[in-house]
Amino acid sequence: MADSFSSLVDRIRARFVDLSPQQRVAAAFVLKRPEEVAIVSMRTLAANAGVQPVTFVRLARTLGFSAWDDFKEPFVERMRGAPSFYSDRAKKLGSAQPGELHLSHIKTLEATQALNDAASFTQAAVAMEKAKTVFVAGFRACFGPAQAFNYVYRLFRPDVVLLSGMGGTLEAELRAVEEGDAVCIIGFRPYSRESVIVAEHAARRGATLIAITDSPLAPFAREAKIALTFSTEGPSLFPSLVSAWAIAEHLLDTLVARGGEDALERLKSAEAQLQALGVFVPGYGPEE
Repeated sequence: MADSFSSLVDRIRARFVDLSPQQRVAAAFVLKRPEEVAIVSMRTLAANAGVQPVTFVRLARTLGFSAWDDFKEPFVERMRGAPSFYSDRAKKLGSAQPGELHLSHIKTLEATQALNDAASFTQAAVAMEKAKTVFVAGFRACFGPAQAFNYVYRLFRPDVVLLSGMGGTLEAELRAVEEGDAVCIIGFRPYSRESVIVAEHAARRGATLIAITDSPLAPFAREAKIALTFSTEGPSLFPSLVSAWAIAEHLLDTLVARGGEDALERLKSAEAQLQALGVFVPGYGPEE
């Protein structure tokens, strides 16, 4: 029976309460580690999940599949649909005009807007407000939006820390993460190993995990309390990060708006300090 990965995920979630206890363990495992379903044997999968192989067969039949291979196929197709390497994308580049690229960015932003409602941003903002310290992480291409979010957030909240991993010090930086903190990770497929390290450590320490990601099933987002999702679709060489930047800006706007006069006063104080330090070129600083 033909089935897409997303519809299969929806079916598992809809039927989850009807599954046997062992089938629930198996179902939770395939949702948490879908890549393994596609690439390892059923026996290995069962051993990793801590159930008997027959449990996966029964799970497949309970969900309406006649055989395990039919259940497995959407996971295999998902792996086949992994994004191309940048060199492969470069070979397919056409002669798109600037207007076409701009229109593509607009469509990506519209798709991202449809994926996230105001309540999701409020939920993320509340989690950050309650946290003792907010840690922000984004690696490789996602370092830019993570650093920008960290920079602006620190203008009105001092206890915000960027997990950069520079000089191979990520593990040392992670030692500061504690229960009661919030950890926000930005990432898209192909996912960096560091993002998973940060997410797993945050979960072990009891920190609240917030994911800004292209998929709520991203390996670093599976334990996230809140996931804000962005689209990376676009015709260019590189997956579009326009929507990731937009989500970061929207979340900052939400935090400032909720912070009220206290946040505004801290922003004014930070701006005055920057001016006093001579950060801006004279005559080209922020307008009064």
